[in-house]
Order: sequence, then C-alpha cells, then structure tokens
Amino acid sequence: MRDFDERDRLGQHWHAYVEQRAGNVPSTRADRLRRSPDHVLSSPRAVAEWLYRMKRVYLSAEPVKLLGADAGWGTVGDDRHLERDLFEDELVASYGDSIYLSFACEHGRLDLWVEAVTAEDCSEVLHQEQE
Repeated sequence: MRDFDERDRLGQHWHAYVEQRAGNVPSTRADRLRRSPDHVLSSPRAVAEWLYRMKRVYLSAEPVKLLGADAGWGTVGDDRHLERDLFEDELVASYGDSIYLSFACEHGRLDLWVEAVTAEDCSEVLHQEQE
C-alpha cells in the first residue's frame, strides 16, 4: 500500500510484539491481535526504527559463511547489516506489510512481530504512537 492517503483512510498502523518462547510453535497473528500490543507504530519509518532498536538490543554480531566458493565471511548483526535492514524494513512497511523476525537466544527463540493492521483489524479506535 504505497498510497499514503489510502493508508490514512484505512487507519493503517502497526502493532509490535516481543515474545520469548522455549518451544517450536510461535503465536499466530490472530493470537497476537487479541492482545494489547507492546508498541503501536504509525509510519513505515517508525516500524523500521523500532526494529532497529530491538535488533540492537537482542541481536549480537555473529560471523557467517557467505554463499559461493570464494565469498568468504560476513557478519550478521553488525552496524552495516543493521543499517541495511533499517532501509529494507522501512521499504517493506511502506507497502503496508507485516514484518516477522525470529532470533535464537539463550532459552529458545525471541520473536519480533510487527503486524500491519487497519481500523477494521484493530479493536482500538485511536492509538497514540509509542516509541
């Protein structure tokens, strides 16, 4: 949804959730939307910035082997990776999409869910953006 006027008419915004889980089964969108969100975000930029902050907290820099015979090594979670993700996450949100991320952590998985919702999906009439 790149039409900003349409986004306003539909009351589009994003509900953000942080979940830790020990098992293999993540929550569903329906489960999350029945709960109060951890944060409410009103723009694609706010979505990207919230994810950037969460990755800074929860994602440690890890070396990874790049694909290809002579590709060498790269790093996931370093400054360059997070800056690229900031741009890409804003682009994805600008289309009106949800973004789901999951990271391994000490006691299982950490899931970051950013659910794109409209006034029709959301039981709250008005939200104040939380950041």
